[in-house]
Amino acid sequence: MAVGKNKVAAPNRILAIKFSSIGDIVLTTSPIKTLKNIFPNAKIDIITRSDFVPLLEGLKYIDNIISFERSAGFGKLIKTGKWINNSNYDLIIDFHNSLRSNIIKMMIRNKVFRSLQKPRWQRFLLFRFRKNLFSADFSQLQLLHKPIASLLSDSDFPSPELFVSDQERFNADELLKIKGINSEYIALIPGAAWHQKTWSTQNYHDLILKIKEIEDIDFVILGGRNDKICSDLASYDKSYLNLQGETNLRESMAIIANAKFCIGSDTGFIHAAEALGKDVVLILGPTSRETGAGINRDSSVLIQNDEVWCRPCSQNGKRKCYRDQQYCLTTITLEIVLQQMRSLLN
Repeated sequence: MAVGKNKVAAPNRILAIKFSSIGDIVLTTSPIKTLKNIFPNAKIDIITRSDFVPLLEGLKYIDNIISFERSAGFGKLIKTGKWINNSNYDLIIDFHNSLRSNIIKMMIRNKVFRSLQKPRWQRFLLFRFRKNLFSADFSQLQLLHKPIASLLSDSDFPSPELFVSDQERFNADELLKIKGINSEYIALIPGAAWHQKTWSTQNYHDLILKIKEIEDIDFVILGGRNDKICSDLASYDKSYLNLQGETNLRESMAIIANAKFCIGSDTGFIHAAEALGKDVVLILGPTSRETGAGINRDSSVLIQNDEVWCRPCSQNGKRKCYRDQQYCLTTITLEIVLQQMRSLLN
């Protein structure tokens, strides 16, 4: 990434703010890498929610990860803002731009502060009136680079990146061996924060059966405790290894890193898989690139129906479908998914 014409004095210390969630934090590693490329001698810290700290461990371009409690109230936000204001950071970048980060910003008086400007108005027009004002080349990586756009001379954004150690990968293999997985496997991540983003349990089950006809391979299901689709899917066939809720963040990352590739919905672990160098098959329903969904690896497979007029319908897929069926997902058939993912199977 080259430095743009609008140069600034090289900062000694940079602070990035990104509280949540998994997918957004993963994608934010791209502009942080850009900052490190532009200012290789700068120390770069990030403040993020405490439960997501493990996600960023081991990254060589992040010097310190500052933990912020999820339950922190107004007083803690004020205190954090004052602490930052009295710190020796030369450049502070708010990649979150939420109520919380704006309260922190109010306390910062004497620092260079840049903030992500979210396309809220464009998304409102898109969701409510089907008027798409987004540029043809819009992407979430492009959006996340906007706070530092004046420093750039091109749009060759680095890929998001996460780190898993060799020891963690070995431990993941040993765990799967204990569970009966001794060969190559595909990581299945069927759940999402909102049920409207998930392909049907029956479709996933049929897809696995078809893949097993093509190739002798195991499946490992990953997800949170509330991802009901994981347990529903595992109940179809006990040969699937369901690790839903049984692994912590680092263990899940290591299992993904050892997989042949990943299949799943628009969820944070899919972004994490790509950041770990894995190809993914992303089955996209009510969200789209304008909402921050999509893939970043050329070899990954994105499956979506661009002909559904009501898509996208919300920022994160939480809006309940108002049609007689959820056409953005029901029109994505087993045959379509198999046809588009054959390159990964081969």
